Amino acid sequence: MSYPIVPAIIPQSREAVFTYAKQLTFSRELQLDLVDGKFVSSVSWPYEPSGEPLSVKSQLDPYTLEVDLMVADPLSAAADWVIAGADMLVFHIETLSLEDFTRFAEGTCVSVGVSAHGATSLEQLIEYAERADYIQLMGIYEIGAQGLPFDEGVLEKAEILKRRFPQKMISVDGSVNQTTIKRLRDAGVDRFICGSAIVQQPDPEAAHAALSALIND
Repeated sequence: MSYPIVPAIIPQSREAVFTYAKQLTFSRELQLDLVDGKFVSSVSWPYEPSGEPLSVKSQLDPYTLEVDLMVADPLSAAADWVIAGADMLVFHIETLSLEDFTRFAEGTCVSVGVSAHGATSLEQLIEYAERADYIQLMGIYEIGAQGLPFDEGVLEKAEILKRRFPQKMISVDGSVNQTTIKRLRDAGVDRFICGSAIVQQPDPEAAHAALSALIND
């Protein structure tokens, strides 16, 4: 089994998306982390500065594009990003009801994942996960930024969820690095989302390859 390692960016402008799209071609997948300043305190493009997701479609079409919706109105954002070519969408369960999530998941052609804050109960996440295509666990307790410390509790969550949903893909996003990636794999994680451990390194491609070598030996 080959474990995917996916670069993640928090875009600060439309131009930044263009730059990353050119720099990260060594990866088939890319995650956009979107924050609106409401669900979490930080804010990214296309919320500030204001922009249109469709304006970056041609640059992002070569990737399997995952959009992590850390926003207060995820259903509206999801609709825009489906039009803009998203292949995968991550909803944070604190931002919408189970009924609204289920309705969206049943009516869309893209792959739909669920995630949650560190303080949200695992039981609540499981309710949503039963209706999702996959699960994204957060490797950090508070979300919305890169470079934050590892949350040890994610290891137990991964083990429990892999037993409960052996056929569902489990991703982890946040504090995935050379120190934590093997531990996460051994806990049952299938896919690894890396922000600062790749995109903030002097040589992102070499950083990606080094992480891959640790778990794809």
